[in-house]
Amino acid sequence: MELNNTFKLTNENGDEITYVGLSVVENPENGQRYLIYTEAENAKEETGKQVDLYACMYGKENGRIVLDPITTEKEKTLIRTFIEKNLKVA
Repeated sequence: MELNNTFKLTNENGDEITYVGLSVVENPENGQRYLIYTEAENAKEETGKQVDLYACMYGKENGRIVLDPITTEKEKTLIRTFIEKNLKVA
């Protein structure tokens, strides 16, 4: 599988981890966009192995992509619902 939409983040230990964006979800009520992503190594997996998915608010400021944590239960429910309906979940 060829990976597009990859990005790197540094974790709390200072390790740089490569992630791949799986989908962008838009909240129809306010237009806020959310990025659903996983570690790039997980995205290469094709054996049905369970992987962790992550989500964050996604936007742009001054031409740069900005990722912010999801803070409300309503937002978390929106993301969970999207994942259950649209992504293959074992």
